[in-house]
Amino acid sequence: MFVVAAVTAAMIIVLSAFNGIENLVSDLFSSFDAEITIVPASGKTIDTDSIDITLIQNVPGVAMVSEIVEGDVWINYGDQNTVATIKGVDPNYAEMSTIDTMMYTGEFRLMEGDLNYCVVGRGIRSELGLRFKEGEYPVIHIHAPIRGKKLKKDKEKSFNSAPIMVGGVYSVNADLDVKYLLAGIGFCKDLFGYDHEVSAFEVSIGPEADADEVADGLRQTLGLTVEVHTRYDKNMIIYQTNASEKWATFLILLFILIIAAFNIVASLTMLIIEKKRDIFILQSMGATRTAINRIFILDSVFIYFIGALVGIGLGVLLCVLQQQFGLIRLEGAMIPYYPVAVEWGDLLNVTFSVMAVGILFSIVLVRYLVKRFVSA
Repeated sequence: MFVVAAVTAAMIIVLSAFNGIENLVSDLFSSFDAEITIVPASGKTIDTDSIDITLIQNVPGVAMVSEIVEGDVWINYGDQNTVATIKGVDPNYAEMSTIDTMMYTGEFRLMEGDLNYCVVGRGIRSELGLRFKEGEYPVIHIHAPIRGKKLKKDKEKSFNSAPIMVGGVYSVNADLDVKYLLAGIGFCKDLFGYDHEVSAFEVSIGPEADADEVADGLRQTLGLTVEVHTRYDKNMIIYQTNASEKWATFLILLFILIIAAFNIVASLTMLIIEKKRDIFILQSMGATRTAINRIFILDSVFIYFIGALVGIGLGVLLCVLQQQFGLIRLEGAMIPYYPVAVEWGDLLNVTFSVMAVGILFSIVLVRYLVKRFVSA
């Protein structure tokens, strides 16, 4: 029973750990990846004259729509240079995303009066060596390629350049922190020379809406000139890899449970041998072999059932303790302790798997042992 309980608890803990990682990844990407993103089917931009934003807003389930201008830029600060991706966003972006909760220093601001501000990642700040002083903001110079110009031929004339103040620094993860800086969409349109073009539309959905259903509605409304991607579509490899690892680990633990089930062979064998006299008395009273099999099968299944209950209780308890007190901490990471999340589906899957192995194993094992040690 204790072996069954230990393996069951391990299943619950491992599956919950994978759930926690998946939720963490989803939360991190939600800072930059909208629930639905509309991008051009070909080329780099969408003409806003050809797609009325009200068409998007009128699709059932759509809550908010934000225009996005995005492109690669070269950043200069003093003697330091780096390459990054600038993301121009409109005022709706702050309400749609959770970027304001990811601020490392400063605050999320894109414009104040006539002054343009940007927010850079912690990695970009480190690469440029940005220095913040009380009441002062560092000024960086952003250089963006001009459409139609070739660097080899036009050299410096192939770039548009503009200064901008850094109002804050965000911290999400190592990859995003060194890649993105956020600025106002007007600043970015001027930088790239856009007029009625945008790189994408980002869409947030209502609390009761389903992202896949809303995406299908947008595809039917907007036609083939654009592509509609959900957050899952954009990060499919990450989610699929996590799911594959989760269930591969579950199958390994299930195999360990099957091996551990052989420990019950010795217990049942000794029990049947010890109860041979009692079995003989039951047979004398008219009990059939089927009835005797049923007695020992129920006894074996009961062992698995108690082991499963104890294991599930222990696994859930350890996960709750991890959530509340952070028993396993992550030093130097962006979160203080290892994330876990218990899901009802996992509890049901583990319970079903343990009981299925227990019932099948008990039937086969008891029939064999009774046939071998008990006379007909």
